[in-house]
Amino acid sequence: MNMDSSFEINIVFDDKCPKPGFLPGFGFSVLIYNHFTENFSLFDTGGNGNILIHNIEQFNVNTSAIKNVIISHNHHDHAGGLDKILQINPNIEIYVPIAHVKSYLRRYSGYKVHGFSELKEIEKNFMISGEIKGNFISEQAVFLKTIHDELIILVGCSHPGVEQFILIAQKLGNIKAIIGGFHGFRKLSYLENIDFIGACHCTQHLKLIKETFPDQFKRICLGDNYLF
Repeated sequence: MNMDSSFEINIVFDDKCPKPGFLPGFGFSVLIYNHFTENFSLFDTGGNGNILIHNIEQFNVNTSAIKNVIISHNHHDHAGGLDKILQINPNIEIYVPIAHVKSYLRRYSGYKVHGFSELKEIEKNFMISGEIKGNFISEQAVFLKTIHDELIILVGCSHPGVEQFILIAQKLGNIKAIIGGFHGFRKLSYLENIDFIGACHCTQHLKLIKETFPDQFKRICLGDNYLF
């Protein structure tokens, strides 16, 4: 294992500040490399499979090498690229919120579909929060635990509230970073001790978060690569 970093986080789908060679699109997807297991995983699949695959290839990764895909919630801009991924990689393990597992099993009969209602480690130091219920939309997040016992949180749109995912992660270790869409989140006190605040995608109060945490806020762009 590379002792300098535990996880590589690559932004492969978004419409913000694309780096040269990357195709923007509305939605969100993160390509994760786990140095503990030497596996690639996808968190969400953006809204267009062709764009997603093109952007994954910009990191010199073949879609057939991806082991897991985790869907945060069943909106097209987060799950729309899944069909194309499965055409290339039918053996991939699919993890969806438990409320949607039956519909995914029907739609993707013969594929490896899983749903969990509680926290689940799917490979070493790589956890899924399990379904968190919101007022209207349930969602799940990814928790990555580094070699230094620090937590990286990946969120899709955070419809149930960013604080719900933070409260779960706090029980697992010190939170180092959170990356993803924050939707209408305004309970900013929950972010105070997080070093890396990567609010992006659907975050409505991006300017407020940036002004409140100027040193911790990180601008997330399509094509970015982060090591933790």
